[in-house]
Amino acid sequence: MNTFAPLAALALALELSSPSLAQAQTPDKPYTVEIWSDATFGPDGKLQKLEVADAATQPAAFVERVKKQLASARIPPVVDSAGQPATFETGVRVQYLVTPAANGGTVRMTGLAIEPRPVKRYGASEPDGLPYDTPLNVRLSCTVDTAGECKEPKVLEADGTYPVLRRWAVASLQGWRFAPQRINGQAVPAEVEVTLTLTIDNYRPADFRNPLRIGS
Repeated sequence: MNTFAPLAALALALELSSPSLAQAQTPDKPYTVEIWSDATFGPDGKLQKLEVADAATQPAAFVERVKKQLASARIPPVVDSAGQPATFETGVRVQYLVTPAANGGTVRMTGLAIEPRPVKRYGASEPDGLPYDTPLNVRLSCTVDTAGECKEPKVLEADGTYPVLRRWAVASLQGWRFAPQRINGQAVPAEVEVTLTLTIDNYRPADFRNPLRIGS
C-alpha cells in the first residue's frame, strides 16, 4: 500500500551470502528498503543514543552495522523556545539499495533523513475507477502534531489525473500515526513528506465474461 518496504526484505538480502540460498531466492533487480531508528541528539548536535526500530526482527549483525554507520552522525544543534541548545529526540530514516547477485548480494546506504518515525501505517479502502496492476504514486505532506497525528494532508504530486487516487491518499495518511519529535522532552510539531503507492490487483479471470473459455 505504501513505499516503505518490509524490513524482512533486507534480512533476505543479507542472507544471500549463502550461495545455495542465493541461487534459489535471489530477486532479479536491485530494490530499495528503508530502516527506521529512534535517535537522541545532544545540545552539541552529536548522537547520544540510537535504537533501531523492530531490531528483534532483524539480523543482529545488520543492527550493529546500522548503529556503526550512524554512530558518528551529527546535526546542527537544535534550540529550545529560549534559543538555547537543547536535546533533540527524533526518528532517523536510512535508505539502502540492495543489489542481488547469484553469489551473494550487496547492501549500500543511499540516503538518510531526520524526521518523525511512523508507528502506524494505514491504507484506506481501494477506490473504484483506477487501472489494474499499475503502481500509482502520490506524494503528500502533512504536519505531525504533538500527539503524533497527521494534520491537514496535502497532495504535492500524483500519477495521472485521478481524483479518487488523491482522495484515497489523503484518507490513508490521515490514519497514520508518528512518534513526534521532542525538544528537551517536550513534543513539537513537524512537517513530513510521505509517498504512498497503490496497486490494485486484477483478480478477474482471463475472459471474465465467459469463464468456460478460460484456458481454451
